[in-house]
Amino acid sequence: MTSNPHLIYAPIAGRAELTRLIAAAGGVTITESANGADFGKTTIQETGENKVNYMSPSGMPLLQHGDLKMSQSGAIEAYIASIAPRYKELTPQQRAVDMMFMGIKEEILHNCAIAIFTTQKADKDAAAADICALLDKWGAVFEDQIPAEGFIQGLPYPTPADLALLNITIGYMPFGSAKNLAGYDFGKWEKVAALLERVKADENVKNYLADSKYTDANPYGM
Repeated sequence: MTSNPHLIYAPIAGRAELTRLIAAAGGVTITESANGADFGKTTIQETGENKVNYMSPSGMPLLQHGDLKMSQSGAIEAYIASIAPRYKELTPQQRAVDMMFMGIKEEILHNCAIAIFTTQKADKDAAAADICALLDKWGAVFEDQIPAEGFIQGLPYPTPADLALLNITIGYMPFGSAKNLAGYDFGKWEKVAALLERVKADENVKNYLADSKYTDANPYGM
C-alpha cells in the first residue's frame, strides 16, 4: 500500500487517541478526518459513505488503508501497531501484552464515559465515587505491576502498553473530565507517575503531544 492510513473520528481524545499515539510513537504517518457531527450517524458526513462498509452501524473510530476499511478501536490500534516500523520486531507475546493494556484502556474509558455522561446527571456524588473506585482499582494494579525503571515491555522505547497508560492519564475526554469531576490525582501512584514522565520524554511522543489538537480538547465544556 502506498497511501497513508486515514482515521475517521471526532476532535477529541476519546477512542482514537491511542491510535494517534501509536502511530506517532511507532513511526506511521496517518491522515485524519475529525468531525463531531459524525457521531451517531450511519454515514460519514464528509463523504456520504455508509459506515456499514467499515463494519459499523454508526460508531467510530473508523480506519481506511488502501482497500482495508475497519472499525473497533482495539482492532485499529493493533493494526497500526502491526505496521509501525518501530514495532516490527515485537514478539507475539509482546503484542499480546500491548493488546491487554489496550483492553484495559477501553474498560476504563467505557466506565468513565458512563460516569460523566449518564451517572452524574442523576447523582453527581455517585458519579465521583464510581470514578474514584474505578481509578483506585486499576491504579493499584498498575502501581504493582509496572517497572520502577524503563518501559513496560523492557525495551528502550515505549510500546502501546505504555502509551495506553499515558492515554488514560492525560487524554481529556473522557478520562480528564472524569478525573476533574472526582478530584482524582494519579500522582499518588509514584511508579505510574515516573513511567509517564519517561513515556512523555520519548522524542516521538514528545513531538506528538506538542502538536496534538485533540489530547486535551474539551468541546463539550465538561
